[in-house]
Amino acid sequence: MRIALAVLRRDRRSQVATVLVALGVMIAVSLVLWLLAAPNGLQARADRTAWRDGIGQADKGAISVAMNQDSYDGRLIERFDVARTEQGAVPVAAGISQFPEAGEVLLSPALADLVRNTPPEELGNRFPGRQIAELGPEALKFPGELVAIIGHEKVGNGYPAADLRGGAGSYRDDYHGMLYLLTRVGLVVLVVPCLVLVASAARLTAAKRERRLAALRLAGASPRQVVVMTAVETAIGAVVGSVLGVVLAQPFSHITAQVPWEGGTWYPGDFVPEPAVVAAVAVLAPLLVVGAAIMGLRRVVNQPLAAEAKRKVRSWRLLTMAGALGVFFLGIVYAQQSSGDGQFTVVLLGLGAVALALVLAGPVLTAWVGRFFVGRWRRPSTLLAGRRLAGDPVAAFRGSAGVVIAVFTGSMALTMLPGLESQVPYRDSTWLENAIVAEQVTHDITPLRLATSAPIVTMLDGTIRSGDYGMYVVVGDCADVAQVLIGLHCQAGPAVYSSGPLQGNEFRSSGKDPLIAQLPAQYERRPFEGGGRVSAVIDRGLLPSLAGDVSMVGVPTTPENRDTVHTALIGTLPGVRLVDGEQRGLLGDTLLADLQRATIIGLSIAAVLGGIGAAVAAAGSVIDRRRTFGALIAAGTPIRVLAHALRREVMLPVVAVTIAACGAGIVVGLGLLTLARGLVGHGEMPITPWVIAPVGVGVVVALVAALACGPVLRGISPRDYAAE
Repeated sequence: MRIALAVLRRDRRSQVATVLVALGVMIAVSLVLWLLAAPNGLQARADRTAWRDGIGQADKGAISVAMNQDSYDGRLIERFDVARTEQGAVPVAAGISQFPEAGEVLLSPALADLVRNTPPEELGNRFPGRQIAELGPEALKFPGELVAIIGHEKVGNGYPAADLRGGAGSYRDDYHGMLYLLTRVGLVVLVVPCLVLVASAARLTAAKRERRLAALRLAGASPRQVVVMTAVETAIGAVVGSVLGVVLAQPFSHITAQVPWEGGTWYPGDFVPEPAVVAAVAVLAPLLVVGAAIMGLRRVVNQPLAAEAKRKVRSWRLLTMAGALGVFFLGIVYAQQSSGDGQFTVVLLGLGAVALALVLAGPVLTAWVGRFFVGRWRRPSTLLAGRRLAGDPVAAFRGSAGVVIAVFTGSMALTMLPGLESQVPYRDSTWLENAIVAEQVTHDITPLRLATSAPIVTMLDGTIRSGDYGMYVVVGDCADVAQVLIGLHCQAGPAVYSSGPLQGNEFRSSGKDPLIAQLPAQYERRPFEGGGRVSAVIDRGLLPSLAGDVSMVGVPTTPENRDTVHTALIGTLPGVRLVDGEQRGLLGDTLLADLQRATIIGLSIAAVLGGIGAAVAAAGSVIDRRRTFGALIAAGTPIRVLAHALRREVMLPVVAVTIAACGAGIVVGLGLLTLARGLVGHGEMPITPWVIAPVGVGVVVALVAALACGPVLRGISPRDYAAE
């Protein structure tokens, strides 16, 4: 131990290596803690909104609740119309002061401010009654969320619930579990570059250390003494870096809390990892660094005379890629057929295995590239680089490992992103853009007619059945329905408008107590060009027994009266589900923005980690070969030639291996996209030319990292060869 401390006090290069180890571990620890805090933040949101999850989970309950999404001025509003079905106290969740009775309203602080500053006919009338309190942060997903709980005498189309307390929330249920899958994927693909960075930092000055320790072994030092010296020398920087990483994680979490997700930012305490997780990471990071340094001493301990021997690589490393992909696709099949907390475990293990397999297979490709350029060199710098790649491919590839993982991550993300964009909530081609349609209407619509002068279209929705098969249709006056439905062109006289023959004559309305009517044996069928959910439109004249029945109300709007019409529908038909193109577009735009933001942040982090790892490894390779470069300079080799050789050492394997990493990223991205499509039930799998863009970015990042060798190389002189 005294020898190790003496080396650190007197050897400037060892001091520089210790500082770089500390910086590498600091970055890795802070990033890992941030990644591990992300699920905690999502879970904290789920816990605060758990009171919304118990609605509709039982056959009967003390209250009836209708959940709907509303919108105003480009912002989504979560709306809950509630009514008692039994007498007695109704338990409520933290943040909800009391259950609102008929004529009482609870609003979130942001929505209350918005109502006060907006004309009532545009917004306030949607929440009829007296505001009795504001919702606390314990009941809101994020600061500034717009939420309303409105009490009524009766909510006819609501769902039963025992209370407004809910149970244990789980963010893995958000949007069919896709968000859960994406957070775990991001955790895995960003932890691997962190590990590569830590390993690169741990291997700094490894060659010089091996020579020094081999000399000590030949002088009589025991294997245990060599291991202790290495552990002490490495642990000092690793422990300091771990402590700094834990300290930096706290302000980093507050910065992260300002990043929007699902329409809003986070509360300050959301992105805080658990103390046990912080302690585990703080302890494991130095242990991994020390372990990596000790694992590199096997040759020194067992064969000190062979410490200078170059490492050979075997082609069997390429088989690890096939095995990792096999585990990954086995996990895809397992996840599609199972559910629960372990649904994605095998997928994530396979994903991590693919990333590590790329690191293992990289030296094989590096050796191949080196042998290729040794046999076909045209410039001295190319020959020097080729000799290095072929002679010690493990050390030569070390600087490329982080860049390769970044390219793999980028290709995977850019393969998934276009497909995920087609899987977010979307507006179908059923209703016109300017129409607002209320579904599940069980109310008297007379108050709506009094509240707005806009034309009101009444419809009855249901199915035309033939055995177990049914076509979704609407019944209404064609001229009226054409004001809100896409693709309907009316002619005089009652008829059925459909794209093909109806599969039956019996109409059955939607709802709990369906109405049944028979179409006449003979009727005129006219073409219907709609491409949405509605397969046919039936004129009311063909079903006279249903003349006064209504289950849907549509209103065509203008930009000037849209908010007023929206408010009139909500205020006079409480609890109905509104199909509003603007609202659906807001939800889709929010999710798309989240996906794009997460992709940009993840790729930026991966690129920065890869670049730092490459720079550290490249600088370390120069420090390790200081005597070699000193000899070359003493023999008359220009520094310019050596600088070109160093850049080729970094660039040549990057170009070769990143192509393989890009292909692996595309394959894995398609697999994850298949799994995501199975979760949501729809979506496309497009591949755009952008999936190969990470290869170019990886080459640029590697080139910038290679430039880090310049200052270190210029500090070498022939005296270094003589001194050693």
